[in-house]
Amino acid sequence: MPGLFSRRLLAAGAFALAAATAPLAAASAEEMNLIISSALPQKHMWVGQHMDPFADRIEKATDGRIAFDRYYAGELVSVGREYDGLTGHTIDVSAPFLAPYQEGIFPLSDVSQLPTLGTDSPMITRAFQKLLDSDVALQDGKTFYQLELTDNGLVGWPLGASQPYAISTTGKVLDDPSDFQGLPARAGATLHVIGVEQLGATSVYMPAAEAYEALSRGTIEGILLSIGDWRSYSVQELLKYTITGINMGSWESYLAIRQDTWDEMPDDLKKVWDETARQAALDNAAYVVKQDEIMIDEAKKDYDARFVDVKTLSPEMQAHMAQAATNTWKVWIDKMEEQGEPGLATARLWAKLITAEGGQLPDGVEKILQ
Repeated sequence: MPGLFSRRLLAAGAFALAAATAPLAAASAEEMNLIISSALPQKHMWVGQHMDPFADRIEKATDGRIAFDRYYAGELVSVGREYDGLTGHTIDVSAPFLAPYQEGIFPLSDVSQLPTLGTDSPMITRAFQKLLDSDVALQDGKTFYQLELTDNGLVGWPLGASQPYAISTTGKVLDDPSDFQGLPARAGATLHVIGVEQLGATSVYMPAAEAYEALSRGTIEGILLSIGDWRSYSVQELLKYTITGINMGSWESYLAIRQDTWDEMPDDLKKVWDETARQAALDNAAYVVKQDEIMIDEAKKDYDARFVDVKTLSPEMQAHMAQAATNTWKVWIDKMEEQGEPGLATARLWAKLITAEGGQLPDGVEKILQ
């Protein structure tokens, strides 16, 4: 069956004898061919700078006992279909597993997209790994990891989180709260839809891969996206105005493998995999920070893009955007609770992890969390 382990074992008779006398030794002799898939192209920060380096390190560290057949740019599974690809055994590993696009299945995984202050990719990445490692019960005695991953038959690790999301337009200047009214802007997840609407713009839900055509045709005039991600979707030539310093949250995603695949992996390989995945996420985060800086310089030089720090805008505009950030927390928490999800407990834990990393919460959020 496609996607299942392809095992090249020792001769059948020798393996049977080894299994009867030393099962751990037999298990360690196995070789595993895994299909690893990305719906994104290799130029994306989560593919060329995470999926490939991760796979390379695993193959080298295991002396080829784990080998990957690699697929890119939706060759096997398209954006938003990663869960179907895993559960349907089309693929073994999804990198990245874009949980926010899996509508209704991973509702709490949006939490990293809550607006924060003074955070960057490494901080969000570390906090998200601690969220996955946390033993704090959020609902029915279950942790975040159990609710989002275990209950869905998956094992997962963070990627390097995106840098803070910013609001950009194809040219429309946003220097007054009224300028958001009627602005059709792309949002790619539930929390981003909330954030865009709290700003007063009209949210248009779509994967980032569809943004270029929508921006080119004028279907949307604005987009919520991390600046470093522009090149991944070729939108850098289209975006002319960006408000920086507002941190509309960071997108996190998973490196995900099916639970049954993980369960069949020998313990020594699990250890190598876990250690490699954790380090790959941190390395990826460091790259993401540099990518943002490079993209800003390139956009200014080659495309006459304008970047405006929110602190230079009017007091009314600053207050409006700050209130939108605070409201985003409240609306998301309320929405999750209405759906029977532990939104408040999750937000409280995330806030604790973020502040422990040195990040800050928008004014008023602490009161909401009480």
